[in-house]
Amino acid sequence: MKKGLIIFFVLWLLWVSTWLFIRIEMRGEKVIFLGLGEAYQEQGAIASFLGSELMVDVDGTIDSNQVGEYTIQYSTRNLLGIKKAKKRKVVVGDTIKPQIKLKGSLKMTITVGDDYVEPGYTVTDNHDKKVKVNVKKQINTQKPGIYEVIYQAEDQAGNKSVVKRLVEVKERYFSYLPTYDSIDNEMRGWWSNNKFDHHRPTGGYDEKTLLRYDTYYMGSDDKVIYLTFDEGSNDTYLNEIAKVLHEQGVKATFFLCGNYMVSHADQVKNWVEWGHSIGNHTYHHREMSKYATSSLLKSFQEEIRIMEDNYYKITGKKMDKIFRFPKGEYSLRGLQIVKDMGYKTFFWSADYLDFDQDYAKDYVYQKLMDRYHNGAIYLLHPKNKGNYEVLPDFVREMKKMGYRFGLVKDISYTK
Repeated sequence: MKKGLIIFFVLWLLWVSTWLFIRIEMRGEKVIFLGLGEAYQEQGAIASFLGSELMVDVDGTIDSNQVGEYTIQYSTRNLLGIKKAKKRKVVVGDTIKPQIKLKGSLKMTITVGDDYVEPGYTVTDNHDKKVKVNVKKQINTQKPGIYEVIYQAEDQAGNKSVVKRLVEVKERYFSYLPTYDSIDNEMRGWWSNNKFDHHRPTGGYDEKTLLRYDTYYMGSDDKVIYLTFDEGSNDTYLNEIAKVLHEQGVKATFFLCGNYMVSHADQVKNWVEWGHSIGNHTYHHREMSKYATSSLLKSFQEEIRIMEDNYYKITGKKMDKIFRFPKGEYSLRGLQIVKDMGYKTFFWSADYLDFDQDYAKDYVYQKLMDRYHNGAIYLLHPKNKGNYEVLPDFVREMKKMGYRFGLVKDISYTK
């Protein structure tokens, strides 16, 4: 018995001493950190026994698209069959910050007394489907000043992103700013090249420049159609159009002037209850660039503010801050002033010469179908009977093609 123990001890001592002479050296670090999605580069290991090189087996897999800790094992055997191994740890972690994209303008303007309406945001992350977002805002809408809205996003790995939006609260009537003098006040007429191949057209001015003035002539590149109607006079089919669209489950935007709004107050109130949007088309339907001057700025603002007052008296609600220049006649300075009043300006990307006479239903249908495209803003004049008669057919056809109908007040994108 004692002899057997001695033999066992000798063999064990021989095994240990032999095992100690097996050397494994890993190339590189014992612990490797990878960013999510970063390719793992195997660095390998070398092994020897009493100066003689040994083969090294490598076991383990790394999924660099999945957060976690992984192990790579390096093992070898000497001529006596004695095995030795070492392990490397590979940690795959999410090191990329979530991305916050603000909808609307990075700098907003509202008027004293108006409510701040959050335009919203989108958050994307390379790994997490749900990202925690905290929005901090302290805006005193009763006091002029510049305020910040701070958006902070944090993913599950603790990566944080922060972006800010500036909100300027201005007096109802504000003074002419020296910076206005450096902005072109030449009167321009809006146009769209009305492509008939259903591609998105160009318009009367560079789109990137327009966006700096919170000005749009199309929605984003989605299957949405925006119907807009410019009133311009009392002789219209506006009420009939509103009823037809209501029956079709479609919302539209009506750009109204002062006389029509006041004299059709009950109708306007009904349209708002049905979900249609009322846009500001000025009180008197004037060429606004003439008023975008230091001496006439208050008159410029009154054309818009009086419409707001009348709308509130009729509906008990604040007017949507959407504006269209009468006849599409605008200046860049006018766009800036409108923006400083808290408005977005909307032109159009699809129109035809529908304001001078009535057209037959079939003629109008072809004109409208020639011009549809993703994000199209249609300009239609409600005094044209054909525009009223064609609406059910046009709406049904566009829905059949997968389009939906939206309100321009909901358009918000960056270029």
